[in-house]
Amino acid sequence: MIKSILAVMLGGAFGALGRYGLNILFKQSGMALFWATLSANVLGCLMMGWVYQWLSQQAKLSENLQLFIMVGILGALTTWSTFSMETVLMMEQGEMIKALGYTFITVTACFTAFWLGMKI
Repeated sequence: MIKSILAVMLGGAFGALGRYGLNILFKQSGMALFWATLSANVLGCLMMGWVYQWLSQQAKLSENLQLFIMVGILGALTTWSTFSMETVLMMEQGEMIKALGYTFITVTACFTAFWLGMKI
């Protein structure tokens, strides 16, 4: 149990660093930060789909390594809570079309990315 917890914690640190790196990248490029969130969600879903499919066919990784990757790295990389906050803030600022567009693009792109990841 302790090894599983440590695997998730360590993976989470790497995933969080990846997420932070995307924030820096998009901020430095002058783009709105919600693009970093969208990118993290799509990338995370693509990778989650690919790893899930690979694990279901190979199943040779230890449970702790699976937890490290799936729950730790990819769980920390994807940011649905941030997505939710940004969407609600857009709506509160009267940007309903922007919020609806962001929601549609995020959900569609992430589900598609997960499916594509399974097919890779």
